[in-house]
Amino acid sequence: MERTEIAIVGGGAIGCATAYYLAKEGADVTLIESSGIAGAASGFAMGLLSPLSGAGIPGPLEELCRQGFFMHREMAGELRDATGVDYHAEPRDSIYLASTEQEAKALGVLARYSQSIDGVTTQWVDTRAVLDMEPRVSPEVHGGLLVRGTWILEAYDYTMALSRAAELGGVKVTYGKVRGLKRALSGCQVLMDVDAVEAKKVVLAMGPWMSLAQRWLGMTIPIYPLKGQILRVDLPGGPMRCTIHDENGNYAGSKPDGLVWAGTTEEQVGFDDEPTQAARARILREVSAFLPAIKEANVVKQTACLRPVSTDGLPIIGEAPGWKGVYLCTGAGRKGIILSPSMGLATAELVMKGQSRFALDMFSPARFASTSPTAHR
Repeated sequence: MERTEIAIVGGGAIGCATAYYLAKEGADVTLIESSGIAGAASGFAMGLLSPLSGAGIPGPLEELCRQGFFMHREMAGELRDATGVDYHAEPRDSIYLASTEQEAKALGVLARYSQSIDGVTTQWVDTRAVLDMEPRVSPEVHGGLLVRGTWILEAYDYTMALSRAAELGGVKVTYGKVRGLKRALSGCQVLMDVDAVEAKKVVLAMGPWMSLAQRWLGMTIPIYPLKGQILRVDLPGGPMRCTIHDENGNYAGSKPDGLVWAGTTEEQVGFDDEPTQAARARILREVSAFLPAIKEANVVKQTACLRPVSTDGLPIIGEAPGWKGVYLCTGAGRKGIILSPSMGLATAELVMKGQSRFALDMFSPARFASTSPTAHR
């Protein structure tokens, strides 16, 4: 049986970020992944780094998202220099479109909130200015909020860079399916197919599969998979200078390989992660409303992944009630990449020091302690 100080279950961006920050503290860490690093949502995400929008922003996710954004900007060079992995983290302006006067007024909330974020500026631009920046946008738009200072990265490469940096810091990566947890005199045993890892402390960062741990821990972990699909297309006219967003959460933006990524869907279909023709048609239809040129694009690839979302829409970060030394870290939804540094650091601090610099009470697993465990969805 392998023994370690800290075991982390889950090799996505948040699990790898937690391992990275624990390694920086000199901790003895084993990262357990069932298939491959960044093999799920972290490997297929668009990689947009915008602290301005999404569920809980403005609102309860402001601090974690803002700090995650700042941390990304600071760590990009450090990770590249340490690992040799260039995950193309770079500034990329964004335009949030408005189709009506009412939507234009709603964007004022983003403009006001942006004033609290260092390095991010916004300005309203009319239809002519939008078309000057991206001529393929529909001339029917009312205008848009130009956001300067947002970033973009390659999510798969970013997660691999975190994993590599963690390994260089002494983290051991092992592969196998986790089947349960068992209390031990020295902490906890992570039970696997043919072996076990005994650890003083355990971090469960299993994304939507965290629901499996309900049976292990005897508590409710109300996480469900939110399926998202993205198209990678060869758009006539070459790369886009800005990432374009509409009011419904759809987007289109260029990546380093020259393809435009367009999406995304939000589907509650359990653990079905297969791409579908229905989603392809829906993305093309909805994106074409603001980017008509996509109708003429060649779809090169379609991907699907499962994002972890809690029933109250907030992440779950903290020690599991009744399990001293077992920590949960999941539920970032569509913002897993931007939140990964702040959620990873927060969890590492809890594990090493028992407290974090971030305000985490609202994210505690204890908020679900009064409900009984349910089968995973």
